[in-house]
Amino acid sequence: MAKSAKKKKQFYGIGEWYGDLYADLPTLKKKAYANTKFTTVICPYFAQVPALGPKSGKLHCNKKGGICSLRNFHEAVIPGDDITFGPITATCPNRFLEDGVIVQHIAKTVLNTESPLFAKEIAFLMRPKSGVAGDAEADAALEEEEAEAKEGAEGTEAAAAESAREDVGRIDLVFVDPNDKEKWCAVEMQAVYFSGGEMGKDLAVIRDLADTANGTPMPGAARRPDFRSSGPKRLMPQLMIKVPTLRRWGKKMVVVIDKPFLESMSEMKKEDHISNCDIVWVVVRFDVQPGTGKAKLVIDQTIFTTLDRAVDALTSGTPTTLPDFEAKLGGKLGQVFTTP
Repeated sequence: MAKSAKKKKQFYGIGEWYGDLYADLPTLKKKAYANTKFTTVICPYFAQVPALGPKSGKLHCNKKGGICSLRNFHEAVIPGDDITFGPITATCPNRFLEDGVIVQHIAKTVLNTESPLFAKEIAFLMRPKSGVAGDAEADAALEEEEAEAKEGAEGTEAAAAESAREDVGRIDLVFVDPNDKEKWCAVEMQAVYFSGGEMGKDLAVIRDLADTANGTPMPGAARRPDFRSSGPKRLMPQLMIKVPTLRRWGKKMVVVIDKPFLESMSEMKKEDHISNCDIVWVVVRFDVQPGTGKAKLVIDQTIFTTLDRAVDALTSGTPTTLPDFEAKLGGKLGQVFTTP
């Protein structure tokens, strides 16, 4: 049997770092960032929309390492040529807050206002009241609340205990029409996780650069955006749990993703009008602004879909054939018990 072609490694590395385009950073700045504690740096996106920052009012970066986004690094074909880069995809949901662009877009599209009120972390599902499952859920939630309190979040131990008994799930962000409090929408901002080598390997490469080095090094490990973990495993359950109730209430779920995330999904059948949809997808892209060291968030498109179509798009794929499956199966078979 002929050997299959070796799969090309995906050299995804830093796209943006503390709000700056990594590829445009001078070497000394790269090295400085590699040795910076992320909690000492103000997140530029929190700073632009501070109301949507942490409850504590502290606007420091909360993403370990300070990496805002990833992009693919393409090795030079000819020695001496520059590395080229693919599109930027967000790995931190705070990246979507740039200049409040999505806030205004969502408010205008769904609520017909440009200056919405907001609320964060609203209890949505109720916890079991009794039994082992209820006790376990309450203990887990209490630990979460206590951790938040230590980080400066508001609330007393009694309030934390009460919250632990009551809510098992939250709607992270809600926008409300200031002129009609009964007009509101839920918002979910979904960044992408990544799989492969840890980012610390890239930081090690950067720390070892000579101070006079020019250009951008290739990533220190092979990795890729894990759209499957981010979509079917994380986003889809959120939608399946929350959207049916929101739909009964006559409310919309807004999901903010970037263009590479959308392109990882199957094509969704679109509704022509917002009144016929369950989910409003706000798709953004990050356009590099030459000479500025920054990328700009731009609304790429807005899509109206039903929950069923969204689930299909997040989960569908092309099944393998039976012969191919059984060929793979045969190559993996092993005995459970050794024969005497």
